[in-house]
Formats: sequence, structure tokens, C-alpha cells
Amino acid sequence: MLLVVSVTAVGSLAVQSGNIGRLTMIDGPAMDANNQVRAAMSDAQIGLNGYQASGDRALLQPYFGAHDRTQAALSTLGTKVAQELVSGVDAAHLKALELAQRVAAQLWWANALPVEARLTAGGHADLVASRAMFEHFSAANAALGHYLTTVRDRTRVAARTLSSQGETVSVAVTLAALLAMLILGGRASGGISRPLTDLRDVMLRQRGGEPGARAREDQGSLELRSVARDFNALSERNLALQQLQARDLGTQATTLGIGRAIRATSQTQQTLDVVCVALGEALGADRVVASTMGGHNEAAPSAQWYQPSLAPIGDLSRLPELAELAAELWLSAGFRAQDDITAQELATQPERAFHQASGARAAILVPIGFDDRLIGMMYVCMVGGPRLWTSAETNVVQTVAGFVARAIMEAENQGYQREYVDRIETLDRQKSDFLATVSHELRTPLTSIIGYLELLQEQQAGELSAQQQRMLAAINRNTLRLRSLIEDVMVLSRIEGGVNRDDFVPVPIRALITRVSEELSPFAGDHQVELEIDPGPAAAIVLGDPASLDRAVVNVLSNAIKFSRAGQVVRLTCTLDLDGGRVLVTCQDHGVGIPAKDLTELFTRFFRASNATDQSTPGTGLGLSITKQIVQDHHDGVVRLTSVENEGTTVVIDLPLYEPSRAEPFQAEDFVGNDSHVQDVFGIRA
Repeated sequence: MLLVVSVTAVGSLAVQSGNIGRLTMIDGPAMDANNQVRAAMSDAQIGLNGYQASGDRALLQPYFGAHDRTQAALSTLGTKVAQELVSGVDAAHLKALELAQRVAAQLWWANALPVEARLTAGGHADLVASRAMFEHFSAANAALGHYLTTVRDRTRVAARTLSSQGETVSVAVTLAALLAMLILGGRASGGISRPLTDLRDVMLRQRGGEPGARAREDQGSLELRSVARDFNALSERNLALQQLQARDLGTQATTLGIGRAIRATSQTQQTLDVVCVALGEALGADRVVASTMGGHNEAAPSAQWYQPSLAPIGDLSRLPELAELAAELWLSAGFRAQDDITAQELATQPERAFHQASGARAAILVPIGFDDRLIGMMYVCMVGGPRLWTSAETNVVQTVAGFVARAIMEAENQGYQREYVDRIETLDRQKSDFLATVSHELRTPLTSIIGYLELLQEQQAGELSAQQQRMLAAINRNTLRLRSLIEDVMVLSRIEGGVNRDDFVPVPIRALITRVSEELSPFAGDHQVELEIDPGPAAAIVLGDPASLDRAVVNVLSNAIKFSRAGQVVRLTCTLDLDGGRVLVTCQDHGVGIPAKDLTELFTRFFRASNATDQSTPGTGLGLSITKQIVQDHHDGVVRLTSVENEGTTVVIDLPLYEPSRAEPFQAEDFVGNDSHVQDVFGIRA
């Protein structure tokens, strides 16, 4: 419709443009050229008349140039007349009028030129003929002008008439186009808009929770019907995917629920019972059987669940065909899902045996195993008829079979672990009893040996020679080493037996250091080592076991003395860190030190530094180990050791400070020791 309106408007404009062009390019210029011819001829006539009457040559001025202007105007007029002839006017009449004017003008000029020459020469010329010729020219000019005016007026009337007709046609065509568009728009609304609106409504219904909403496929254009069909197909596919997803989520939830139920069990039989019930109810099966394969003299746990209308069946694991099938499936890492066992093409020997034993028409068979070990088999059966098993259902059974395998292995491992722990605990008790018994039995005869040795050294059994004295001294040294070893073993046994923190008492470190230094002074004298003792402040009190702490300090100080050279000094001090709430017992020597490579192993039982072994220094390698266990494991302290070979060793025992103001009150007799240092703690003077 737009094309029709446009063509009509363009045609009307083209015709109108032709008329306007004729008026502006032909009719108007032709009339102007005709007027210019008359004006030029009038100027020439007036100039001649004035000059003859007055003799004033100035009056002849308009005459000059009039001839050229007349010729130019006549030429232009001839061109426009030729164009007018093409436009369809009365060609002969127009040409005759133009020719008559041209001839009249030429005749006048043919007469005017001799007149001008005579007047210029001072003579007198008769202008009557000239005037007659000019009158003839004026008549021809007027006739041509009148005809050109008539032609112009006809062109104007034609242009106005055509313009009016064009407007009428344009309005009529536009109205027709509008009417046609309204009709087509109504049809388009019925064929496009309404189906699109219906399709949008269907989409809104689906988004609002109505997945079954479908678009109409019998309305609208072919394209819209195709869109509706594609939309419905897509909706069906989405609905199928949603249903599949819902089923997958349901099976996943079922699998997770069975997994949680399996984790709540602790025995294989309980696990199998739970699995059979859960799978049967979740999959809607008729019968579920789970059987395992025991050893030669072991019972194989098995379980089964079945619908109330069915009867139990025997142990399927005893069927050799099914045992072979289980091994085959396990080796191939597969499963067997049969939709109809009785179908001729599926009826193999194991399937027939399984059908005879269970009465199943359809079944899922999944092996139970872990790593390379086949544990058993799981059967999910339908007795009433065939069933098309889905991949989600077979995945559930496979996943549950994996859960069962791990649960069985975990139960077996826990049994092995309990048995192993029981054996370890029994061995540990036997070891502790052996150490306690041996230590006690060794200490009793050793005491007798030391007693008789002292009698011999005091020569109460007779005078001894120098060689005998040296022999007895060697026996005495080794006896002391043996006693130290026995004491270490007894302490180690007591430590491993644990301590009762309820028996802990406040222990003044000042009294403990004083007692230890007095005990080891003879030992230091034998090694020609000087002891510098700073027992520390009276407020340095810790809560612990006095005997164990005493042993820890003795071990550290005796090591410092033993590994110092003659003439060196060993310093034992106690300091108090009130800000940190700690008691620090520091033992420093300048002896042989410890090689850097041995520092990480010093607190290991029976480990001895390489330089101590090379120098054959006596020892058991238990001192530092016992000290660390006493301080760190039983008294919440820390043992720090720094050493440089051939420069010395520093050991710090860091214990928590006991503050009576923050603990329960205690009595003075709770403290260890009975010297003045103990009494100083309570402000009592000896």
C-alpha cells in the first residue's frame, strides 16, 4: 500500500514539476525576451526622433546598442519559441507570429541605419516611413506577446487543474491504503498477535508452576504453528528432564539414607539386615538377598528381605553357578541387570539356577568386594513378572554394594585393631610387671653385695693389700653403676605406670636443689668437679611429685658432673619468673658438650651421644629421657637443652609456679624437706 501511495504521489509531482518547469523555463523567458525586443526597438525609435527634432546628439544615446540588444533578444526568443513548439502548442501560428516580428524588426533596422547616417552627416531624413515600419513592428510584437500570454495562462490553468487532481488521487489512494492496512492489521492480529499472546500466557503458566501447560498448534501462521510445536516439544523434554532429575534426587536420597543406616551398624550381620530392608522398600522389589562368602571353618553371614506373600529361600552363596557368576562379575567390574530372566535369549545356566532357587523373573545382581577380594553378592528380585530396570536403580544397588563392602572391611579391621590393642596392652602390662619384679629382685641382692663390699673395704675381715683395694674399688664402681641402672629402670617403670595428680603436693625447689647438691657432692668430689649451687628464692614452689622431680634434677646434675673434666665448675641455679609464672632450674657445665648431629636424639631412650660412647663414659641413656617424661608429661613443664661440642651444655627445667593464693591452702608438713629453707617459706626461722 505504501508503494502505491508513493508511486501516485511521485507521478503527480512529476507532472506538476513539468508544468512548473515550462512556466519558469519556457513561457516566462519567452515573454521576457519578447518584451526586451520591444524595449530595444522603442529605445532606437525614440533616439532617432529626438535627434532629428533637436539636433542634440546626446538624445541619440538610447539608439546606440539597441541593435545588438534587439538581435540578442530575438535570438533568445527564437530559442524559447522552438521549445514551445515541442510542448505541443499551435506550432504554425506561433512560428508565424515570431517570424512576422523578426521580419518587421529587420525591416525597421534596414531603414534606420541609412536615416542615422544622413542625420549624422547633418542632413534631413524623412521619418514617416520609419514610424510606419515601427508601427508594423509594434503590431507584430503585440500579437506575439498576446499569444505567449495565452500559452502561459493555459499552462497555469493546466498546472492548477493537475495539482488538484493529484491531491484528490493521493488522498483517495491514501485512504484506500489505510483501509487495506486496517483490514490486513485485523487479519494479522488474528493470525499473529493472538497466537503470540496465547503462547506468552502458556509460558507464564509454566513459570507459575504448571509444567503441563501447552501451546495451541492449530492457529496462526505457519511460522507461529512451527514455533508452537517446537515450544511444546521443548516443554515435553524439560518435563522429562525434571522427572528424571526428581528420580535421580530420590535415588540419591535413598542411597544416602542407606549409607547413614550402614554407618550406624557395627556388625556385618546387622549391616546386611539393614541393607536388605532398605533396598527392598526403596526399589519396590519383591525380594532382596545379601550373602557373603566365609572361610573354610567360618560361617558366612547372609540376610534376606521379602514381601509378606513370599517365603524365604536358602543360602544362594552355596550354589556353585552363582559363586562362579559372582567371581566373573567381580573380575569384570560389572553387574547383571535382567529385565526378564525367562526370555530365551537370556536364559544362561547361572540365570536358570538363580531362577529356580529364587523364583525371580527379573533381577539385579551386583558383587560385593573390596580391592581384589570378593566378599559376596547382592540380589534384588522381582517375582511377579518382568521389570525394566533403570540405570538409576542399578546405580543405587552398586553404590550400596560398595557401602556394604567398606562396612564389612571396616568391621573386620576394627576387630583386628581391638585384638591387636588387647595384645599390646597385655604385653605392656607383662613388660611393666617384669621390670618391676626384676628391678626389685636385683636390688635386694645388690644391697647385700654393697654391704659386704663396705665391710671388706673397711678391712673388718682382715687387712687388704693395695692390689686387693684396687680390685674392691673397681667392684664398688661397677656396683654403683648397676644400682644406678636399676634405679633408672624402677623410675621408668613407675613413670610408665602413670602418676596420680591428686597426690601432688607443693614442692619447694630451694629445698630440693639443696638436698640434690648434698647428695651428689661426693660424686662431684670423686670427679674433681666443683659445684656452684644457688637454690633460688623461697617462693619458688611447684606442685608435683617430690620423688619424680628429685629424680629429674639428679639426672641432669649427675650428667653435668660426669661429662665435665677435672677442675671444671658445674653451676646449678634456680630463678623465678613472676611475670610468666614459671620456675626455672638451670644446670650449666663446661664439659665435653654434645655433637650437633646428636642433639635431636638426646631425649630418646637408651640413646647416648657419640662422643660419650667413644670415650667409654658409663651411662644407660635413660637420664634425659626420664627427665623429659617427668617434667613435660607429668608436670606440664618444658625441658630445653643447648650444647656446643667441647664448650659445654646447658639444661633448663621450666616448671609452672605454684601460687598458694590461687590454690587450696596447705599445711607446712606438705612440703618436702626439713631444713631451714622449708621453714623460710612460711616465715618461720629455724
